[in-house]
Order: sequence, then structure tokens, then C-alpha cells
Amino acid sequence: MDKRVTVLLPNGRRQNVNVRPDMTLLEVLETASAKHGYDSEEHCLKFHNKDVSLAQQFRFSGLPNNCVLEMEPTEKRRPLSNVVVCIQLIDGSRQQGEFPPSSTVWQIVQELFSIQVEAYESPVIIYMRSEVIGEEQMRQTTLKSLGILEGRAMMRLIDKKPEELKRQANVYKPAETKAKLADEYDEQPSTSRSAMGGSGSGGGGFALTNDMLKSLKRSASNENSPTASAAGAPAGTNVQKSEPEQVKYDWGSGSGYLLHHRNEEEEYDEDADENTGKVPPVVNVIGPRNAVLFSLDAANRHNDDLPDSFFDLTVNDLKMVLRDLKRTAAGNEDAPLLTSNLRELERQKAMLAKLNQYKDCVLRIQFPDRHVLQGIFKPHEPLGRVEEFVRGFLANPSEKFHLFTIPPKKILPTDETLLELNCVPNAVLHFTFVQDNLNAVTNSFLQEKFIAQLTSEEGALYAVQKYRLTRATVSSS
Repeated sequence: MDKRVTVLLPNGRRQNVNVRPDMTLLEVLETASAKHGYDSEEHCLKFHNKDVSLAQQFRFSGLPNNCVLEMEPTEKRRPLSNVVVCIQLIDGSRQQGEFPPSSTVWQIVQELFSIQVEAYESPVIIYMRSEVIGEEQMRQTTLKSLGILEGRAMMRLIDKKPEELKRQANVYKPAETKAKLADEYDEQPSTSRSAMGGSGSGGGGFALTNDMLKSLKRSASNENSPTASAAGAPAGTNVQKSEPEQVKYDWGSGSGYLLHHRNEEEEYDEDADENTGKVPPVVNVIGPRNAVLFSLDAANRHNDDLPDSFFDLTVNDLKMVLRDLKRTAAGNEDAPLLTSNLRELERQKAMLAKLNQYKDCVLRIQFPDRHVLQGIFKPHEPLGRVEEFVRGFLANPSEKFHLFTIPPKKILPTDETLLELNCVPNAVLHFTFVQDNLNAVTNSFLQEKFIAQLTSEEGALYAVQKYRLTRATVSSS
């Protein structure tokens, strides 16, 4: 479909100009000026009384078809300046130079890549979505005709025949869904877009890949038949029992807590049954609020010894990923537009829900020397209580310090509660002295008597789990 624009000239006449998608607005101005004897360098184009960039192509200008452009005189003649042009070959090598807008594309190619272009059968210059094919077309095309009047420009030089340019590369063809595959997973947890509450026309949702589905089915079958491997093993062989899956925790955000988190009290009973034959880690409580101290360096050394199977996705991991994505997709699609008062009301409702669900929160304060101090607080306590707690362990308790979260770095106010700071049910806070020279890693932040009573990271997690188990038992009784 042919497109055109109407140019309203200064003398009151109208001039229709047929445009192509790759045609610049400067060419539209020059075409209309040439037909009525105007100097295009002393005029500009406006759309709804706003100046339009003459260097833009029509496809990128945002102008509708059959629009009306006003041509008005400018205060001074349009200046011409050199343009920095950079050309990149297919191997990634680049050359650049300065050229006036009146230079042709062939002159630029000859100056920058005269040797390489001789070996090309059909050289092609690509600028944005404009293609200049062959030597003859390059000699007729100038930088000005491409809309390059000032600044910098990036072009690509390739060797392709014109018919090869019509082929579209990297086209994604969706794989055909097998009917058998859909029947196999009817009894498995649904991972389709419809199961997430998204309609066929909605843009949200999440679908697991076939490989993840196969892994999910294989792991589920192994869990449902624990004696399958033992029954299929030859007689006289010892079948090794798989070690219980290590618990994975998420301390990266204020809203996370145990990745394998279940709200039912059965969680504690199952964990107790699994860990009956396992010796609990040593926990050194060094102060009030069940304070424990551990080092991230020691935790990293311990993580290096983990087997590769620890990092494999399990069925529970996939289910939790799917559950979180369902919640995120449903919230993004169905969320209505709210006023500031309604948003504040929703925020207060969320805070009340957290207060009802969590009676305490676990805070970890990380120091620059990679020591982490852990303590348990109430959601309604202000941050000033946390600072008092930290000050009791410092080597220099008289120095002023801040607690902040990252990213981005945000220094937390002392008078706000942990619930208002989104530190419930747990959060990681970072410690820094007000004086920068005290924040060197070589400095001692904590007292030596506390550093001598370090607990492992596993012990810190065990202390939290034991505390919550005790609270759950007391509340149920």
C-alpha cells in the first residue's frame, strides 16, 4: 500500500509527496521544496506545531499515513558538520573516519576498506534497516540521503547477493506438541498456561519445557517407587540409599525464607524423622536473641565440597518455581489500577497479614570482613533495637555506624519498624561505619571473644529451625 504525506507550504499551497518506509523526512522536505522553488536548507518540517527530526526515516518517525506536515522557515540556515562513520565487517573488525554529509557510501567504503571490498562479489551496506546493494547504488547514495547529517553512524559491510538478503535468518519454528506427551502428564501437576489462570489471549503465564517435564516425570516416578531400583538390581549387590536432600535456603531477599517452606506443622515432624540418625550441628549462642556468629569464608569452603547432584533441580524445586511464577503472572495480569490511597490500604493489609503469620523475624547483619551476626527480633520492633543489639558485639561500640540493604544501597532509618522496612520474615542487612577509613577489611569489627565462638552456617540455620519448632510446639499446646 502506497503511503503519502501532505506538505503545507509557506504560500498556503499543499504538496502531496509519496513516501517509502526507508525514505527520510529530509527527502520529503527536499522534494516539496524543489517543486515550488524553496531552499530546503532554510526550512523545517513541523507536525502539530512540533519540530520533527529530518534525519529520521518515515518508518521510525511515528507519523501516520496521509498526515499533514507544515513547512516553515528557520531562523538561520541549517549548518553542515562532519559525521563520524564506523563500518564493521562480518568478522567484527571496525574502521571509522570523519566525512561530510555529501560523501557517497562508496567513497567511505573505499577509504576505510578498499582492500577487503575488492574481494566482494556483491558488497552490501546496511544502515538501520536500509540496504545499499552494489557499487552502482553506493555511488548514488550519500550520507545525507540516508538521513546522516551530524553525530555518529554505524554501518555493516557484508558480501551477499540480493536474493540472499530476502531470506530471514533465525526464524523460530515452534515444535509440534505430541498428543501422547499431553496424555502422559494428565496426572502430573499442570504446567500449562491455562492452569495458571491465564486466558489464551493473555500475555502472562509460564510453561515448562519438555526436558523439564521429562525430568519432573522421571523424578516423580523414582519417588513413588522407592523399591524400584532395589528390585531391578542383581542378587547379591548392595543398593546404596540416597542421602536425604540438603535443605536449600534463600537469604537473598526480605520476603524469602526456606525454599522448601510449608506452612503446616508437618514440616517439622518430617524434618525430625529424617534427621533422627544425624548428629545436629554445634550451635554457639553468644548473646541475647539467640545470637550466633559465623563466617561466610568458612561456608564457601564447605560449599565447594558439595556434590554436583546438590545443584540439580528436584521435583520440589520445579513445583516451587512453577508456584511462584503462577503467583507473579496472576498478579501482573489481574492487577487493577489503584490510587495512592488504595495502594496504601493494600500495603497495610499485607503488613497485617505478615503480622498474623510471622511472630518473629530473623536478621543477619553482614560485616565487611564477611562475618555474619544472626539474631531473632519481633516484627514491631524498630531498627534502633537492632542497632543496640549489634553495638553489644562491636570492638569499637562508641563509633557511629549504619545498616543498609542492597541493591540498590539504601541506608535504613532508625525509627521505622522491621515490618515497615520489609524485613519480615527474614532479611540480610549490611554494616558500615560512618567513617570510611574504619571499613577496611583488615580492621577488626567484632570482639575477639565472639570470633573465637564461631558457629557454622549450617548451625545458624539449625538454630533458627529449632527456635521455630519450639515456638510452633508451644503455640499448638
